[in-house]
Amino acid sequence: MKPLPSAPLFTAGAVPTGDGEAVLRTALMLRSLAQAGTESPFLRGKHLALVSASVPSSSQDRVETAARRLGARVARLSALAVQGEGARAQDTGRMLGLLYDALDCEDLPAAVLLRLREDCGVPVYEGLGRMDHPVALLLPCLAGATDPAGSAPEDNHCFLLQALLVRTLL
Repeated sequence: MKPLPSAPLFTAGAVPTGDGEAVLRTALMLRSLAQAGTESPFLRGKHLALVSASVPSSSQDRVETAARRLGARVARLSALAVQGEGARAQDTGRMLGLLYDALDCEDLPAAVLLRLREDCGVPVYEGLGRMDHPVALLLPCLAGATDPAGSAPEDNHCFLLQALLVRTLL
C-alpha cells in the first residue's frame, strides 16, 4: 500500500506539485486506455468501503463508479458501523483494515476519521468524490490536456478519482 499523498497537490501559486502531476499523468493514461476501448481492471481484487453518516451522496456515487470501472468491489457502510469508543473502536478499525483496502468517509467527526486512520492501516479518504476535494481541483489541468475525444467534465473527474485510487492502492 502506498500512503496517501501527504503533500498538497498544488503549490501556493496553484501549480500542481509532484504528487499532483503524478495523479494527472495517471489520469491521462487511464483516459487514453478508456478512449481506446481497453479494459483496465487495475483494482480487481481490491475492496473499497464508502462510509457515510447520511444517505448515499452523489459524491460517493462518483467514487463507487470510478472504483467499479477499474474492477474494485465497493461496499456502503453506515457511520454507525465505524463509531465506538476505546478498545471496541480500535478493534473495529483493525477489522475494517482487514476487510477493505481503503475507506472513503463523508460527514464523520474529525476524531472518528483520525482514529480510523490510526487503526485501519489502509488509506482513509475524506470526501474523495466531492467537488471541493483537492483531487477535483486538478480538473482544469486535465481538461486542458490534449483530449481528441473531448471528454466530458464528469468523465475527467472519474479519471482523476481512478488515478488517485490506483496510485494509493497499487
